[in-house]
Amino acid sequence: MFENVLLPTDFSPDSQKVLEYVRDIPGVKKVILLHVVDATRASLRGWEHDPKIENAKILIKENQRMLEQAGLVADIKIETLVNTITRGNIPLTILEKAEREKTDLIVMGARGRNTIESILLGSVSANVTRHAKMPVLLMRFPPESCSMGSRPSLFSRILVPLDFSEPSRDALACLARIPAQRKVTLLHVVDKGESREEIQAAVGAAKENLAGIAHELAGRGREAEPVVHIGYPPDEITATADRLSATLILMSPKGEGWMRELRALIIGSTTSAVVRRAHRPVLITAGCSGE
Repeated sequence: MFENVLLPTDFSPDSQKVLEYVRDIPGVKKVILLHVVDATRASLRGWEHDPKIENAKILIKENQRMLEQAGLVADIKIETLVNTITRGNIPLTILEKAEREKTDLIVMGARGRNTIESILLGSVSANVTRHAKMPVLLMRFPPESCSMGSRPSLFSRILVPLDFSEPSRDALACLARIPAQRKVTLLHVVDKGESREEIQAAVGAAKENLAGIAHELAGRGREAEPVVHIGYPPDEITATADRLSATLILMSPKGEGWMRELRALIIGSTTSAVVRRAHRPVLITAGCSGE
């Protein structure tokens, strides 16, 4: 489970919404709230950053109070931190903090304050995701989450896309950290085949593979429903998540396409596309296998 959680915040609306979901994280015992003030660029006041730092300290304390008011203070140790960087960059500072603190999970909003960059995926969250050595939970918020007091738990309905590649086993290793009573759907999308026969053969093989994985999980006390679709994986994954009202998409940072194309420096194209398109939180499972 995720005992030690790093929660970077830029005080954007998405970052503020993330605070509501911290209590849903399985096993959380410690939350570190982190805001990084970028002193490598001039502010509206020139190179004077003290007012910005002081304002950040006030806002991050308000965030701490919000977590405590949600009833987390009894079980969770909450630390607050405002870092000022004079060289390097914000994603690197977040990742260095995560490694120093032996963080089990980084949780952050998928979009930040920069409107242009947030059209696809905020540059900070994108870079943290690309280089993290631990799981990263990028929060996107489905329409039903807007109903105050009635939203389901973050980990209650989990969709796990699998392409049967070695990296995708990370997702199953991460699933093992989550209490078994959660509803799980295993999804494979067939996206290759030169003929109807080839496609149907791929569908049959995928159903057999998923059934084997579901049987393994059942032996560990976890029920999982296997589902096979045909189409473009990012579209099928996001559409299935919406259709099932999934509360979380859990997937490996790399998959078969990454292995085929040897793109070792970026997250896999399917994962990247899902993160950009999804209306659901996406947990990217780097490092869950312990490698």
